[in-house]
Amino acid sequence: KAKYLANGKRQTIFSMTTQQPCADHDRAEGEGVNPQEYTLIKLRVKEIPAEWKEQLGDGEVYLVAATLRPETMYGQTNCFVLPEGEYGFFRTKKGEIFVCSERSALNMYYQDLMEGDEKNG
Repeated sequence: KAKYLANGKRQTIFSMTTQQPCADHDRAEGEGVNPQEYTLIKLRVKEIPAEWKEQLGDGEVYLVAATLRPETMYGQTNCFVLPEGEYGFFRTKKGEIFVCSERSALNMYYQDLMEGDEKNG
């Protein structure tokens, strides 16, 4: 028999206000906006500060940055951090610890990459 219906995941825009996916014509503004594919660049922290170790325990710690053009990242040897930015530690489902913004971690949570839930991290 032919399989006419399938169950799975697909990319969509998600409204955090209404807590549901919203199609193109459901939005008051942003019509024509589609999901964008970012590539996550992980830069491992080689020397973890003592105060971080107390908070995090064991686990690989990474500074993460997102890019729309990963081809420009080959040979990346440094990372510039916004001094006034607010960053936190977020554990992935693989046990890695990412240093990133809360909004970035929330977006990764919705893509099933992070542990916890949207309210408690």
